Amino acid sequence: MPARIAHISDTHLGSRPSNGVRHNIWSEGMKAQLLENDFYERFAEVFTKIAEIDPSVDLVVHAGDLYNSPWEKNPSQPPLQAQITAMTVLQEFIKNTGIPVLIIEGNHGMFKFFEVSLLESLKLAVPELSVATQQDLKKAIREGTPLEFSFENLDVFCFPFIDSAVLRSSNMIDIYDDWITTYQKRERLRPTVAVTHGMKLDNTLYDAIFSMGYDYIALGHDHRQVKHAPNAWYSGSPERWSFREASEKKGFLIIDIDAGKNPDIQPHHLEFKRPVLNETISISDDDTAESLADKIDDWFSTNGLVADWDSVSAARVRLSFEGTSKRLSTFDLGIALENTRQKVLSHKSEYNLAQFVWDIKQSADAGYSSAAYPEIESEYLIEDPEADFNEYLETLEIDKNFDVETLTKIAVTSLEFAVGKREGKMTSDALQEDE
Repeated sequence: MPARIAHISDTHLGSRPSNGVRHNIWSEGMKAQLLENDFYERFAEVFTKIAEIDPSVDLVVHAGDLYNSPWEKNPSQPPLQAQITAMTVLQEFIKNTGIPVLIIEGNHGMFKFFEVSLLESLKLAVPELSVATQQDLKKAIREGTPLEFSFENLDVFCFPFIDSAVLRSSNMIDIYDDWITTYQKRERLRPTVAVTHGMKLDNTLYDAIFSMGYDYIALGHDHRQVKHAPNAWYSGSPERWSFREASEKKGFLIIDIDAGKNPDIQPHHLEFKRPVLNETISISDDDTAESLADKIDDWFSTNGLVADWDSVSAARVRLSFEGTSKRLSTFDLGIALENTRQKVLSHKSEYNLAQFVWDIKQSADAGYSSAAYPEIESEYLIEDPEADFNEYLETLEIDKNFDVETLTKIAVTSLEFAVGKREGKMTSDALQEDE
């Protein structure tokens, strides 16, 4: 019997953009900051739209990162409104539709050094909810049991987030693979789904999962809605988590699954009233602080941002500045941009802006950065570093004595150490680990 599921992920409830944000702007009822509330609205909107799907789905799977915190760079619990939103939306959805919901734990919303989970407390408030935490995963591996949920017409195998560095330091890489191939096997000829949170970029997407013959693999961690394999997709995040995601389509997936056949994937996309703009402005050789300010004003005007304040459509903007001017130092440029920000974000301004940040791309020793989400920029610094670096190399004249593949590997490995995806120091041995 075929099955139909909805696949969502990376909702990051509790995200609070703070850099370059207009002061004292709140959502209706003052329960959350304005931009924080966007994540709550998207969460509710996704479940509303899933409830309207006809024919209805048999299950909703959430592939991790329900909450934005805690995580390794922010140990605090998610805001109270994030937890209330998760509880109320899930309670109402399950009550009104009777559709079960399963959530696995991602790398966000997880206490790193405590054997407790926010998903367990959520389940106390929503008893009908099914959850799979990292503690559940550790217990299943330790006891040699599957981490599986069976619903009316499909089976789901769960793979909550676990860091490859943790497995490696514990000498458990082979043990984990053996557990997958021994205990996470399908036993019935009916639709079978795997749910996992991981990416190749940080070595948290494990190959053994793809060898098990699951009919569909619901992936989380990558915020893009993208196909990883014919039977494996990332649903992406429903809200723009960083400015790098400004141009991406956001939403959820509906999947029709028949045992032994390729699944039918139907992307559903959301429409946004709040623009998130990520643009580049060139600095000319003779630009001054005044001429650059005029360029910025012209850009704001061209994009319809010189307008009365509207909390629903107030834009989030990041401008990248490229080039140098002999009449404008990096320090003077930074001061000019700070003055512009104070002007456009003041409560008496004529600009419909909720956030204004920037990035200055000049020489390596003259950088001045004001990037939004500084605590997370490194996590998705480059979404596909190998492809990006290869594209960069194609613009250069490479000496034939250099091996392009080796240059690429050095660059990608260096990046992984730089953003904390690998532990220790960059050495020649590190380059050979994956060979």
